[in-house]
Formats: sequence, structure tokens, C-alpha cells
Amino acid sequence: MVTLALLTGLGMGDESGSGPMLVAHVGSVVLIGTGLVAAFVFGDRAALLSSSRRLFTPDRRDIAWLREHARNPLAASSRHDWGLFNTGQKMLAWMLTASMAAVIGTGIQSWLAGGEGGLHGAAVVLCAALLGAHIFMAVINPSTRPALHGMVFGRVRRPWAAKHHAAWLAAIDQADSEGTNFDRSQH
Repeated sequence: MVTLALLTGLGMGDESGSGPMLVAHVGSVVLIGTGLVAAFVFGDRAALLSSSRRLFTPDRRDIAWLREHARNPLAASSRHDWGLFNTGQKMLAWMLTASMAAVIGTGIQSWLAGGEGGLHGAAVVLCAALLGAHIFMAVINPSTRPALHGMVFGRVRRPWAAKHHAAWLAAIDQADSEGTNFDRSQH
């Protein structure tokens, strides 16, 4: 749906006032919103909220990583025992959320102004660049490609999790050894 929204928006060009392309564009945007609402209403709300909280809340590891890179931005990163999300994933989520809010806000403004959006195109370009970075990391980058399987199927291989998200794996192992009912998506 995001691709359809992007392509129909590009396809409208200066003719954004009416027509089937506008209907497809607005329809795809409505379907995206409907899907998000449906995921919250009919999905596992506890897991969604827990994952969202972990994704949008910095922790001590994130602060240490940011300090390390503020002091020496070009240095190789020291290894951190990441939880479910690392600092890069969190930063991308924050930036994508802000850019999507800008796309929605400028899109509504453009629509109300009869297609004279001004900043909507710039917001779309920024969001598309961030989505491109996300796709690159998930599909092309060999060190993070196994995460794609986790995004699609909800599982990753244990050795990859141990290397990239050791704190999350340790929490799962501890819960398993204690016999605790543990939702792996929440830690």
C-alpha cells in the first residue's frame, strides 16, 4: 500500500485535483491507516504496545552508543548487548515516524489547498529515502539480512540473535530456565 500511495502520488503530478489517480492515492492512504487500526484492534495489543515502547524509548545502551559516536563519529562501534532493538533501529523508527507525520500533515494541507502542497513533495522524498535505507538494511546488507526473516515470520536464528541482540536472547533464555511464560516479541 505504501508503494501504491507513492506511485499514485508521483503519477498525479500537477493533475492532483481529481480523477482516478487521486482516488487510488487517497484510497491507498486510507487502507494503510485502516491496516494500522486493524492491527491494533484485532492483533496482539500487548505485544504491539510492548514492542512500540521498546522501539521508541532510549535505554542505557542507546545513550552509551550515542556518546561513543558523538565523541568519535568515524570510529568503529564497540559491541553492545542490544535488546530487541538497537540504536540504529530506534533512530530510524523515530525518523520514519516524524517523516510519515510530515507526509500526512503536508498531504492534508496540499489537499485542502487544491493540490498546492509546497512541502508535501519534500516530505515524501525524505520518507522515501528513509524507507530505502530500511529496505537496504533488511534486504541487501548481508549482516542484517537475517532480520528480514524475523520481520516477516517472527523468528530469527539463534546465532544471529546472539550476535546482534544478545540482551534480548539472554532475557528469553532466563525466562525459559525459570519456566516463565514469555512472549519473545516483548523483550
